[in-house]
Amino acid sequence: RNPKKEGMKKMLQQVQAVFSFGMEQGYCFSNPAKRIYARDYFKFCDLSTRSNEERSFSSEDIDKLRTYCLGDRKNPHAAMMLVAMETGMRVGELAALKHEDIEDGFIHVHRQQVIQFDSEDDTKRHWIDVEYTKNERTNPKGGRLVPITDRCQSALNIALELPGESEYVFHHPDGRAVLKDSYLYYLRRRCKALGIKISHNHAFRVTYNAKLIEAGVDGNERCLVLGHSMQTNERHYSFSDRRKAEDVRNKLNELEMA
Repeated sequence: RNPKKEGMKKMLQQVQAVFSFGMEQGYCFSNPAKRIYARDYFKFCDLSTRSNEERSFSSEDIDKLRTYCLGDRKNPHAAMMLVAMETGMRVGELAALKHEDIEDGFIHVHRQQVIQFDSEDDTKRHWIDVEYTKNERTNPKGGRLVPITDRCQSALNIALELPGESEYVFHHPDGRAVLKDSYLYYLRRRCKALGIKISHNHAFRVTYNAKLIEAGVDGNERCLVLGHSMQTNERHYSFSDRRKAEDVRNKLNELEMA
């Protein structure tokens, strides 16, 4: 096996948690995993990283997806994708979005859809809503507000026109909320059909962050809208890829010709 560094760290965290639980329950009296350090195994990990072009959708990709979704506007998955590209919301946040969360000019993001396994039969699972987002799981702060732009409002209007009635913004005709897995499956299928290499919802967040930067929104404001820390924003969302470099080159050429 050749895991990523993050995968190695998470695996060791799980092993340590198992032994900690065992000590609490009296199954064992020590935690040997505490003497294992992830950094000692990084040399065996896959240290390659995705290029910036592979982490975000290009403007051409967004145009293709938007055109397709507009033609499939009665499909709740298409409506969800249109809102995703205009807000950078996480897939669990989109799935749990309710009409009451849409306020004057803003979307109040404060819950997410998560999977829950049966306590007696871990092969059975179901989806539930929890009143916190990913970054507020251990310290809920009431969520965040995402501004509704004109294009975002148009996407929400399409969602409001979906057949059937439901408390959820994205729902099936019988009122059932759209599940995370079904939306992600729809997104992957659409990207493959359109010849788009990227096929994960997170790319909408990265693209939306780049859009905020272009609009002159500072780092603190971007963190408030996207719902993560400044450190996370700088590490995973801010980038300078080939498309940006080409923009710089064009501007320099224009300056030289002036």
